[in-house]
Amino acid sequence: MVKPRPVNLTAKEAEQILDRCRMVLVRKLRELDPISFTSAKRVSYYQLPRGISVALMGMEPAQRHPVDSYMGYLVFKNGLPVAYAGSWILFDSARIGLNVFDDYRGGEAKYIFEQVLQLHSKVYGLNRFSVDPYQLGKENSDGIHSGAFWIYYHAGFRPLQKEQQELADAEAAKIKADKKYRSSFAHLKNLAESRMELVLKKTAVHFDATDLSRLYASILTKKYGGNRLPVTKDAPKKLAAILGIKNFQDENMNYVLTNWAVLLLSNESELRSNAPLKKILKKLFLLKATVSEEEYIKVMQGAVEVRRFIEALLKKWR
Repeated sequence: MVKPRPVNLTAKEAEQILDRCRMVLVRKLRELDPISFTSAKRVSYYQLPRGISVALMGMEPAQRHPVDSYMGYLVFKNGLPVAYAGSWILFDSARIGLNVFDDYRGGEAKYIFEQVLQLHSKVYGLNRFSVDPYQLGKENSDGIHSGAFWIYYHAGFRPLQKEQQELADAEAAKIKADKKYRSSFAHLKNLAESRMELVLKKTAVHFDATDLSRLYASILTKKYGGNRLPVTKDAPKKLAAILGIKNFQDENMNYVLTNWAVLLLSNESELRSNAPLKKILKKLFLLKATVSEEEYIKVMQGAVEVRRFIEALLKKWR
């Protein structure tokens, strides 16, 4: 395990790092929301072994995701940018990606990713990581040609679906037996059909925002016949009244309330009767809409009532 060293940045240094992050993505014709829609005060910087350093950043309140926390990062090697991507954090679990710039692929990509994972684990208190199929190459030719699946596999990630688990094990055995063997294009496309996960602690949350999106759709379909309008029209005001939130008309707060409403009001009786749940939700929504993503992440990880509530919904509506 590494011990990342946080660097106390001046306002000018934070601005310089942010400018360089944006410029390198522009020159690569790429973009990442947490880098585009942030400010210098939301940048943190860490030094790691072997000349690696990482800039982490979250978004301004108006651009944030309402449920999970979309954080961005850019990796430097001896001061030169070598990789970037984002993470989507919910409780102590995060979807994460890695994009190594072309000139640095085939070198320290695996090592760099391991440092990124350990840094995220330590800074954000994460115990599980998952990877979306797109990062592996699903509808993403760059992921296929770069052999992205094997970067994640060698870092400890494993497919969630049985078919891809078995194929990955078979391909790994072939690679071990013959160092010149390379997985075919067809096999890599198949492997990219399943999400992957890396579990550091068995007690970690085993769902993420992708699962909550499916839960949201399931509730709308089964409870409201797929008609979103009746449940969302007055939902922010109703949810705000239940939680005791007075500034529900604020644009950022209204956005957060609207996106949580279908989930929370699907079990309105439990929500109304659970005082600890209401108290922590109010605090979380205020953090999300006005204050700090890092603080939101920290408080969410201690929100046992919120986790139980969501897990019960997942069990009921799946």
